[in-house]
Amino acid sequence: VQLLEPTPSTAAEPTINGNSALHTVAYYLNEAVGNIVVQGTLANQIDGDTFWSDIDTFTSTDSDSLKYVNFNGVYSYLRFQHTLTSGSVTKILIRN
Repeated sequence: VQLLEPTPSTAAEPTINGNSALHTVAYYLNEAVGNIVVQGTLANQIDGDTFWSDIDTFTSTDSDSLKYVNFNGVYSYLRFQHTLTSGSVTKILIRN
């Protein structure tokens, strides 16, 4: 099992999204098998003590190459944690 460091955090644009806050994530995968977890925080600044909560978990199979996930929520920052048994995540795109 390959547990990778979380991705760098990205701003979730809470002032733009208002209360609807629909986010769309596109996972580009290369025969990846495992879990990808979206995490969010309400913290205004990110440091080593920032509390992150799990928002959504996607389980990929080696037949997945591009997968979309939608979720709602007002967050200051988002990041992604992935645990893979094989393959890789090529890139992750997010639309706030």
